[in-house]
Amino acid sequence: MNLSKLNRVPAVYWIAAAAFAVRLIARIGQGIDLFWVNGYTFFFDLAQGIAGGHGIAYANGPPTAFRVPLYPIFLAGLTLGHRAFWPIAIAQSAIGALTALYAAQLARAMFPIEVGGKAGNWAAAATAFFPYYVIHDTALEETSLFTVLTLASVLVLLRSLRTREITFGASAGLLLGLDMLTRATIAPFAVLVPLWLAWRKRMRGAAACAVLLAATISPWLWRNYLLTGVPTLSTETGIELWNGNNGFLFRHYPQESSDLSKYDALDALTPQDRNEINLLSGNEMLVSRWFFRCALAYMRQHPLETVWDDCRKIVAGFYFLPSPRRGRFEDLVYALSYSPVMLLGLWGMWRRRAHWRTDSLIYLLFATFIIVTAVFWAHTSHGAYLDVYWIVFGAGALASASPRLKRADGQNFRAQTPAAG
Repeated sequence: MNLSKLNRVPAVYWIAAAAFAVRLIARIGQGIDLFWVNGYTFFFDLAQGIAGGHGIAYANGPPTAFRVPLYPIFLAGLTLGHRAFWPIAIAQSAIGALTALYAAQLARAMFPIEVGGKAGNWAAAATAFFPYYVIHDTALEETSLFTVLTLASVLVLLRSLRTREITFGASAGLLLGLDMLTRATIAPFAVLVPLWLAWRKRMRGAAACAVLLAATISPWLWRNYLLTGVPTLSTETGIELWNGNNGFLFRHYPQESSDLSKYDALDALTPQDRNEINLLSGNEMLVSRWFFRCALAYMRQHPLETVWDDCRKIVAGFYFLPSPRRGRFEDLVYALSYSPVMLLGLWGMWRRRAHWRTDSLIYLLFATFIIVTAVFWAHTSHGAYLDVYWIVFGAGALASASPRLKRADGQNFRAQTPAAG
C-alpha cells in the first residue's frame, strides 16, 4: 500500500469514513432485532406494499395518501419487501457520512478560504460524531434522508448565487421536490425558495427551480387527486393540525409521545363525532378535512390558549432535552451535545449578521420550521435536520475566532458572489 497516497487523502474523507463506521457500529450495538420494533414501522409496511405490487398501501389494504412516498420507496428498493437489515443500515450510514461531507462543503462555501478549510473539517467532524445523528441516522425513519436532501438543496442554492446558470436553480427544484416527497412539512420552505431566488436577482434560476419543483411533485399530486379528489401532498395534515390544537396535546407532550395525547383526544370524542368520522372513513381527504375544521374551531374558541401553546411547542422543538424523553442517561447525552451545538450556532449567526442576505436562505429554513411547529407541533426528530446548520455556524465562528483570522472573517462568501443585478 502506498502510504504517501493515503497521506494525500483530504481529512474530510477520513471523517466521512469514520461517520459511516460509527453509525453502523452504533446500530449493530443496539441490536438488529430492535431495529424492526423501535422505529416507525409503518414506513416498512408501506415499503412492503410497494414491493408486493400493491402501491402505496398498508398491509394489502386500499391505496393511501396519508404519507409522502419517497422513504417507503427507498426502503422497498433496498429490501424488496423483505426484512433485510443490512441494506438499510449500510445505506443510511452512507447517507449520514454524506451529510458530514456536505456540512464541510457548506462551511467552505460560507466562510473565506483562510477559515473555510478548518471550519469545514470541524463541521464535518461535529456532524459525524453528533450523538443524535449517530443513533438516528440509521433508525427506521426518514430523518437522515430528509436531512441530506435539504442540505444538498441549500448547497446548490448558495452555488446559484455565484453563477447565473439555470442548472443550479433546476437542480435545487428537483432536490426540493424530492425533499417534499420525503417529509411534507418542508413544503413552505420549498415553495418560498423560488421567491428567494427572485429576490436575489436570479430570475432564470427561480423559474427553473419552480418548474422542476412542480414537475417532481406533480405525479404524486395527480395520483392523490385521482384517489381522494384533492391534489394533496398528504391526508395527514388535518389530523395532525387537530392533534396540535385540541386542548389535549400537553397532557403527555413534550415529555412523552404526542401520540398518547392524540389517543386521549380521540377517546374524548362524542358519539356524534365518531359517527361522523365513520361516515367519512371511505375517503381519507374527507376525514382530514373533518379534523381540520375541528382544529380551526378550537383555535377560534381558545385564542389565548392557542398562542400560549404555540410558544410552548416552539420551545419544545428547540429544547435542550429531547422530546419525547428517553431516560436519564440518553437525556444527559443529548443535553451535553445539543446545548453547546445550539449555543455555538447562535453565536456564529450573530458573528455573521452582516452577511444576512447570503445566510437568509438558512434563516428561512429555521423560520418555516418554527411556523410549522407553532401551527402543528414537533418532536426533536422533526427539527433534527436543522442541527447541521448550528454546527456549521459554530464551526465557522470557532475557526475565525483566532486573532490572526479575525480580519479574514469579514471577507466571506459574499466577496465571492457577484453583486445582485
